[in-house]
Amino acid sequence: MSVSAALREIEAIEDLIGPYEFFSYDAKKVLMLLRDLRDALNRMDKDKIRQMITDISNIEAMAAPYRGYGFVEESIEHAKKLLNELKKIVGE
Repeated sequence: MSVSAALREIEAIEDLIGPYEFFSYDAKKVLMLLRDLRDALNRMDKDKIRQMITDISNIEAMAAPYRGYGFVEESIEHAKKLLNELKKIVGE
């Protein structure tokens, strides 16, 4: 199911950038976004999920200054997979 796959991708991103939450404002911002998204998924709030698709799309731009770090590149790949799952959930 797409929701469980989306939650796995969220968890993967959180595991990768979680240790940097207190060192990078961008990491903290992404983690807060993912927490909000997890809540929206748990409530199946499709309107909120649609809004968050745009925010998730911007993760790659937020990560631009940190490109080249392995965990950042891996997080971007998980974010792309997450976007695909979210689009399935809302029917886009």
